[in-house]
Amino acid sequence: MQENKHIKALSREREQEISELAEFIAEEYSTVDYISPEKIAEANQITFSYGDYGDAFDGMLEHRFSKFHIYCNLNRINRIDSPRARFTFCHELGHYYIDEHRQSLESGKVPAHPSRCEYESGNIVEREADYFASNLLMPTKRFLQFAKKVKIGFEGIHKIANNFGVSIISASIRYCSSNIASCAIIKWNVDGYAWKWLSAKTYKAQYRKTIEFQNNLPIDSPTARALRGENSSEKGFFEAGTTASSWFPYIKQGSHKDIIFIEQAISLGRFGVLTFLYPESGNYDFEGNIL
Repeated sequence: MQENKHIKALSREREQEISELAEFIAEEYSTVDYISPEKIAEANQITFSYGDYGDAFDGMLEHRFSKFHIYCNLNRINRIDSPRARFTFCHELGHYYIDEHRQSLESGKVPAHPSRCEYESGNIVEREADYFASNLLMPTKRFLQFAKKVKIGFEGIHKIANNFGVSIISASIRYCSSNIASCAIIKWNVDGYAWKWLSAKTYKAQYRKTIEFQNNLPIDSPTARALRGENSSEKGFFEAGTTASSWFPYIKQGSHKDIIFIEQAISLGRFGVLTFLYPESGNYDFEGNIL
């Protein structure tokens, strides 16, 4: 469950509709986990190009002369085969496959518009395209079959990312929102808090409001160290034990809810830092106790 007061979440009905659409397309065009968005575009006579467009956008879907064309910005996605490039391409495919998006472009009611992908935009249309991209690259059945076998935390997230060809951000959000385990992820930009995502189990256990200011982070915490740009371990991320009260302001120190969490943090380069939190032992019951 996403928690961001500045971003409107999709309804469960809309998520289900888009998820089923993406799953259908994945099954139709690929029998392996590593989806090829370019092949899907070619099968639909959608042309595409990669170029340097400064910082203007990640991707853009244009409709001209009854044809569709996808632009991908190498300045923002780095390489044509990078996880961000793949997500961006699938995001633009989302604008094509989601009927309302495609029809608006075909009718001329809306012009081609630049997209910021991987959950950087609060625009509901962009959120829908992001959700489509995530589910196309990680179709539900295939994702659950693989993700349930990996270790909780960034060690497992890395395996998911490599298997499906997605970024750490995309894999983390998909893992958290699939409610496979009790966890929370918090995204930090270079200038501060960006958003967080809570698993349904974490939300129901009432671990909701988290730290949103960097100066409230313990100075030696994994997240603070990642934000300072320190070198991480061979694992590629920082890790340490912490308490619920250190991260969730409404949890009273020493109370039965002040359980031990494992905090991991990984640098995303110019895109900031991602924090992954999960209880050290087991899941919660509905009162926030460990089972």
